[in-house]
Amino acid sequence: MTESALVISATSPVPVDTGKRAVLSGMLRYLVARLGEGNVHYLLVGADPESMRGVEGVVVHPVPRPSTPEQLRSVLRCVADRSYTLQEAMLGSPRLRSRISQVIDEVRPTLEVYDTLRLGQHAPAARGPGGRVLYVDDLFSVRYERMLAVAARGGFDMDPLGGFVDNIPRRLRPLARRPAVYLPLLRAERDRIRRREVEIVRHFDVSLLVNADEVDLLRERSGVSGVHTMTPLMPSVVAPPRAPATPPEFVFLGNLHLPHNDDAICHFVRTAVPHLRRRCPGAVVRVVGRNAGPALHALAAEHGDAVTLEGFVPDLDAVFSRATAVLAPLRFGSGVKIKMLEALARGVPLVATSVAAEGIPVDPHGADGCLVVDDIARWPEVLADLASGDRAAALTAGALAFWSRVYAEPVVVSQYDSLFGLSPAPVGGPARPASD
Repeated sequence: MTESALVISATSPVPVDTGKRAVLSGMLRYLVARLGEGNVHYLLVGADPESMRGVEGVVVHPVPRPSTPEQLRSVLRCVADRSYTLQEAMLGSPRLRSRISQVIDEVRPTLEVYDTLRLGQHAPAARGPGGRVLYVDDLFSVRYERMLAVAARGGFDMDPLGGFVDNIPRRLRPLARRPAVYLPLLRAERDRIRRREVEIVRHFDVSLLVNADEVDLLRERSGVSGVHTMTPLMPSVVAPPRAPATPPEFVFLGNLHLPHNDDAICHFVRTAVPHLRRRCPGAVVRVVGRNAGPALHALAAEHGDAVTLEGFVPDLDAVFSRATAVLAPLRFGSGVKIKMLEALARGVPLVATSVAAEGIPVDPHGADGCLVVDDIARWPEVLADLASGDRAAALTAGALAFWSRVYAEPVVVSQYDSLFGLSPAPVGGPARPASD
């Protein structure tokens, strides 16, 4: 029997412009390498199958997203069933569940991979011939707890729906963006999803998160030993020559549609940029990423050329080679921040909060290329020191050595072999399960 895999997701793995897409893209590259072209299937819910163009060796099975009436019925279920979450409700259609079962019956995969509990809820009760994996991604319960903590401190002026907006019926979006609505919903969803995270991992052979700290937390909460860390398999890169700009350039990288990115850069501009301009005359904060919102546009306009909103930039190597440092001033979030890994791979010094650095086992004092500083008011001093001294060169060397040790492709592929139960393909044939 030919080994095959079916990945079930509502997210296209390309373009690789978010952390989740980076993980999904790397997972597919790994599975195709191990199982062979045509033996990896991708059930794509809702997204245009044309978005998968360029993903080689993968058979795509497009499935419609639940209709608005179906979504509304699922939301109403949350009123009666307090164990059901809004995350699940947006993809909670019986019709979708039936279609997923049909594709499983057609493909008969020896490995099923479900992308988060939104789709893990549809795993058929009857088990197939192979393993069943839940890609948890990160703990939404942790993310919501931190969002609520930031909101309680004030200055929470970003779109709370972020990248989840496509899953919300259009007629509900304006209502869901009102603080009087979304804050109570966040509190209720935090409590429900914490219970659901614990419950759902008990129905899978392996559950994967990108953050090792969250792995420990979910193991403790659930008592399930099959919860493991999944290190993102990033594309191999050759670090470009470093030529930091004068005056210095500090880069923030991330999709601004995501609430944690929007909040982070708005808070940084509001709190640190005025002092940074005094400490480093002529310094520029380059904000690279799509979907800048009105609050960020207004803040950037206050600082003229000192804060530039550049949208999507296709050649990140050109940006990184000029950067004095990459900034990750996140106040909430979960999982592993892919923008930090992209910087480390290229030897760019990082300045990050402890939230941003979670799940990345760096020395907080810079030995691995990253300085961890939680007080954003201190960042202008730290950044000025990087711009004027020799410390940046030491951080560059530390970043490159750390990347090679922890995130190089052979290291991550070996981890995936263990997680997915696969082994390198023999010459002339696809991989067999590691237990064979």
